[in-house]
Amino acid sequence: MNHHGHDEDDLAKAVNGLARAVHNGFKAVALAIEGLKPVPDSKPKVHFDFEVGSATLKERQQMPLAISISNEQKVTVTITPKTNAGKPAKLDGAPAWTVVSGDSTVVVADGGLSASLVSSDNPGDTTYLVEADADLGEGVETIQDTITLTVIGANAANLGLAAGTPELK
Repeated sequence: MNHHGHDEDDLAKAVNGLARAVHNGFKAVALAIEGLKPVPDSKPKVHFDFEVGSATLKERQQMPLAISISNEQKVTVTITPKTNAGKPAKLDGAPAWTVVSGDSTVVVADGGLSASLVSSDNPGDTTYLVEADADLGEGVETIQDTITLTVIGANAANLGLAAGTPELK
């Protein structure tokens, strides 16, 4: 027996019991976290496909959409909602187009399925958020995508020569 009145076996049993409790606690936390992960089948049933007018379209696999235009241009972007299988889908109400950051503006067409992204005078990026309700019933299933519009300063096209009034030397 040691000076606390317990022998070594009691101490070993207590430590092992504590280790088991900690291990089971971690296991319970891991299971709880696993339960919070989205179910693979829970992704939105509808997504946006964008069609863009004549502009430089950067290569993309998935959203967000990236477009480059000069500070003298605008570009029309059209939404064509599709299911995950690629079939046409309807939206509940008009999509909302919002400028999240940057100086360029947006002019939304009636019905919200297309909009003109209008470049600012200053070069730089503008981020737009497009949101819509994919649930056609009472509920709301918000789907959203972002568009990054990169505005590049237009190059000089001519020198703009102007002559002053002739005068005596």
